[in-house]
Amino acid sequence: MPSQNHSVPNQRPFSVSILWVLGFALTLVDAATAAEKPLKVFVLAGQSNMDGQADVRTLDFLGEDSNAARADLLSVFKSDAGELMTRDDVWVANAGVHDRLQVGFGGRRDYDKLGRKIGPEYSFGHYIGEAFDEQVLLIKYAPGGKSLYVDFRPPSAGQTGNEKLDSKVLSKDVAAKWNDGNVEPVVGLEYRKLVRYVETTLSTLGERFPDYNKSQGYEIAGLVWFQGFNDLFDVTGRQQYGRNLVHLIHDLRRDLHAPDMKVVVGVMGVNGPHNEENPKQRDVRNGQRSINQVHELKGNAQAIETAGFCHPEIVAIKTAGWLNKKRDLKTMPLTEREQKMLARATSDKGYHYYGEGRFFILVGKAFAETMLELLDENESADSR
Repeated sequence: MPSQNHSVPNQRPFSVSILWVLGFALTLVDAATAAEKPLKVFVLAGQSNMDGQADVRTLDFLGEDSNAARADLLSVFKSDAGELMTRDDVWVANAGVHDRLQVGFGGRRDYDKLGRKIGPEYSFGHYIGEAFDEQVLLIKYAPGGKSLYVDFRPPSAGQTGNEKLDSKVLSKDVAAKWNDGNVEPVVGLEYRKLVRYVETTLSTLGERFPDYNKSQGYEIAGLVWFQGFNDLFDVTGRQQYGRNLVHLIHDLRRDLHAPDMKVVVGVMGVNGPHNEENPKQRDVRNGQRSINQVHELKGNAQAIETAGFCHPEIVAIKTAGWLNKKRDLKTMPLTEREQKMLARATSDKGYHYYGEGRFFILVGKAFAETMLELLDENESADSR
């Protein structure tokens, strides 16, 4: 189905109008056919960078990319008239908001309303929507500051072995504020909440999305996992990351009743490729990459690199004096050009990829392309 991001002129020559009417009729036929197919569901999970911390004002910086193909992507998401891309054929469920794909599903103070930020869902949803005739639903669950080792720990991973952690339960006050009053163990809490959020969303589709036809059903087609920063701070969590990630994939397929669900994992890329000089970053990244060597995950799960999507000049400036040892900002302060570039391009801290809209567009696109490869959807799309 067509993207909804550009206005259609109101007046055309007669012959063009006839062609437009015929095209519109075919679109209605396609829409009717799509309505008969199961809803395509993709789960987007992780922590604050899956949530997304890029202010929408930073999107324009994408158009300045030295790579012409990347720079041209800006026109996909923002028209010459300044209209930002939306899609009626892609729905998003995130916290308390259930709406069509648009900007604002990123980090925000009030999660019952849309905000000003985007995450990977914005471009991921666009390219997935382009590939499928049927309606698409993205279910995003991405609380900030959570680890795989403790918070998202999957059931089959067992206990952590830390008696203090394994015996910890939510207090009544915390449960009342953050967990609908449910007092339960802290270990694995976010895993269970993720499963519950997906189940609740799918059981109330008609309520959340009135255009959903229950007779068409749904299919959980894929999972995108983008997480890792909070696992840096526990040596056991870093060492066990790969093992726990395999458990996560198996358990979510079982608990979501989606044994064929394809999985894309974004390898943490904070501060670019060279940040693997930090052994903590290296351990978590290698744990994420390790799923590509797991025999039973071949062809149905894949980890992809994200560090290369960080803007090298921004990383070089922001890490001057520590990761970038070639520059000391005391002796080589920011130039006026650099200051203006950072103001246009960034909106947050380094662990949030500097809130760079360019990064989140590129990484979401890469997630979608990898997911489509796993689903063999690229080949089928070419045959349409």
